[in-house]
Amino acid sequence: MSLSSAIGTAYSGLRATQAAMDVVSQNVSNSGTVGYTRRVLSATAQLSGTQTTGVNVIGATRVLDGLVQKQLRLENAGAAYTATRAGYATSLDGIFDPAGGANSLPTLLSGLTSSLQALAASPSSYTTRAAAVSAASNLAGQLNDVSDGVTALRQDAETAIGQGVSAADGLLQQIASVSRAMRASPEAAASAGLQDGRDALIDQLSRYMDLKVATDPSGALRISTTGGLQLFDGVNATRLSFDARPTLDASSAYSADPARRSVGTITATGPSGGTTDVLATGAIRSGSIAALVELRDEVLPQAQRQADEVAAGLSSLLSDKKVAGTAATSGAASGYDLDLSALRNGNSFSVTYTQNGTAKTVTFVKSASAAAAAAATGSGTGVTGIDVSGGMASVVSQVAARLGSGLAVSSPSGSTLRILDDGATGHTEVAGLSGTSTASTTLSGGPELPLFIDGGSGTPFTGYGAAGSQLTGFAGRIGVNPAVLADNGTLVASSSATSPTDATRPSFLLTQLRDASLTVSGDVGIGGSGSLFRGTLSDLTDQVIATQAANANTAKSQDDSQQVVLNAIGSRYSETAGVNIDTEMTQLIQLQTAYGANARVMSAAKQMMDALMSVGA
Repeated sequence: MSLSSAIGTAYSGLRATQAAMDVVSQNVSNSGTVGYTRRVLSATAQLSGTQTTGVNVIGATRVLDGLVQKQLRLENAGAAYTATRAGYATSLDGIFDPAGGANSLPTLLSGLTSSLQALAASPSSYTTRAAAVSAASNLAGQLNDVSDGVTALRQDAETAIGQGVSAADGLLQQIASVSRAMRASPEAAASAGLQDGRDALIDQLSRYMDLKVATDPSGALRISTTGGLQLFDGVNATRLSFDARPTLDASSAYSADPARRSVGTITATGPSGGTTDVLATGAIRSGSIAALVELRDEVLPQAQRQADEVAAGLSSLLSDKKVAGTAATSGAASGYDLDLSALRNGNSFSVTYTQNGTAKTVTFVKSASAAAAAAATGSGTGVTGIDVSGGMASVVSQVAARLGSGLAVSSPSGSTLRILDDGATGHTEVAGLSGTSTASTTLSGGPELPLFIDGGSGTPFTGYGAAGSQLTGFAGRIGVNPAVLADNGTLVASSSATSPTDATRPSFLLTQLRDASLTVSGDVGIGGSGSLFRGTLSDLTDQVIATQAANANTAKSQDDSQQVVLNAIGSRYSETAGVNIDTEMTQLIQLQTAYGANARVMSAAKQMMDALMSVGA
């Protein structure tokens, strides 16, 4: 190697060392900068033919583990999901069981039970009756508050979804903008600063939804959700929008059918202009947006249903009585008769029978019009509305059409419905026919009392109204009967002839409230594993409160665990991508040594060159 070559090689080494020192200084100065990724200098040997003539500096490259980065983004989405769920679960628990417990549903129900017990002991006492009315009002008011609180949380979730979608859409547009800048030139594409900036935007986006980030063969970055929704195709970003509804109520629900949907949905508009209902496809599975959608459409409606069941049980136990069918026969066929005039419009009646060894129960709703019957049938509660406005011949036809062959349906007289089996042994057997009758006035003649009514319609709670099921949102509408508020003597008097000291009605109300059993379907979420819940109203109320507390604890525990996982993955990622000052100082000492060595080579070569030039002088 010639002296000039040695000087050139040493000079290239000095330049490379200076560039490396610049990278180290950048690392050190940005050691606390969020989103900054540690850089190292990339260099290759400089060749001239087959000879190495120095070092060629390529530039600074980032140090990170792509697999860990991918996992970090997924855990980031998971942490946002669990944190959102935990926050709402805690709020929901507080709504059902306020701090201190004085206004909790079990406490207020116990207060009503105690007041009715005192009333049964002293029915003629105005003060005792007034206390019972006050206790009933307090309980109804708290149910209203619970329903309002749940609706407020749903409205908050609706708003938060819109904010999250807007933020996610903005991040996608920024990612597209940075990507366009990186495509502008090879230098920009290799810029660690632009790469860091784009990664920071993707990291922010991962808090809203679960992401799948990949690079196609051309080197372009592509982003989609793990559910398959394309968000960025390397050139253009999908636009995300949300048509938030300004007001939600207990009946508001999502549907893939826009005509039936009464809450907002997320719409993805692709570069070609095509649109997709993101919620219909289930394309977002994690992140804060997924959690908010689940809360709005599943968790909170189920909590509303639990409050509604408590309200419905409270009302029905005090106002309803069972109307049993009477045995009937015709030749070899046997079954039951039921007088439908004993039932109010909106009350239900059921026939239980066994057909070919399979037990079946079909429930009908007595409806005042075809529209009300259709609403009951379409309520999603598994009942069939029967329009009684056309007379018993029409009723018989409607019931027969629903039951099908094997059962004989007729009306022997008046408003009596008769259902008989086919008379053949072991084929079809009618086991029972019964209905429910709701007291419509305070002077019903019996101990039943419509103490609580549907404040929305001003009518007793029968289960179904002109618009279908009365259950949805009933906790928000339940109120004390105005007739009872106007005259608390109705807590005792079932007729104009009732003695003021007659404890029959107060005793009945107390027994129903304290001892009568309720059955609640498994989809309400309080029986465990989707099973039916059976118990008293107090049992039901306690179970609802316990369920919400357990849900809050579970959500908090899941979030705590997820945060631990996120922190662990974050620490692992930082081990390579983060800046360690000790590592950089060690690197700086090595660079100082290399710089001095290269400088020494140049100095020695210069001295040798000077010595050669002085020969013969």
